[in-house]
Amino acid sequence: MILVGIDIGKNKHTFSIIDKNSGEILLSPSDFSNNLKGFLFLIQKLSSYTKSELLIGMEDTGHYHFALLKYLLDRRYTVALINPTTTDLTRKLQGGITKNDPLDSLTICDVISSNHRNKPYRVTTLNRFDLYEQKQLTRHHHNLKEELNTYKNRLQKCIDIVFPEFNSLFHSKY
Repeated sequence: MILVGIDIGKNKHTFSIIDKNSGEILLSPSDFSNNLKGFLFLIQKLSSYTKSELLIGMEDTGHYHFALLKYLLDRRYTVALINPTTTDLTRKLQGGITKNDPLDSLTICDVISSNHRNKPYRVTTLNRFDLYEQKQLTRHHHNLKEELNTYKNRLQKCIDIVFPEFNSLFHSKY
């Protein structure tokens, strides 16, 4: 199996490629932009391997990984998402104190090479990603409704102070 570790950043990502069986670094840490041109560069580097032998690992960091994750899933790559705390703990267990993108991409490879029964990552699928997007939209909708309610309550408070008869004179305050 070929492991690809990607350290996610806002504007650029860093990746490395390792052979799981031998532990050999097949491609030293390299950077690519968080845009289509960068994604095409990554795909070109991965093209010498079959998709079935690749496992791509990346941290589940905020929203910066979404575009790359969607791009890879649309092209049927196997992608494992890792909690950033797991990467940090693995780096510290390996004696690493300094955090930097090239070393983190190699540490991500170490995390996804785990042979434990309980994997320290979760393989994601396009369906799961779509559900995640739907969940985010639902949360956003809920938050907007709560915010709207807060402003309505503030308006009512002002009306009660300035013009207490308002509610009895008008059908709606809005």
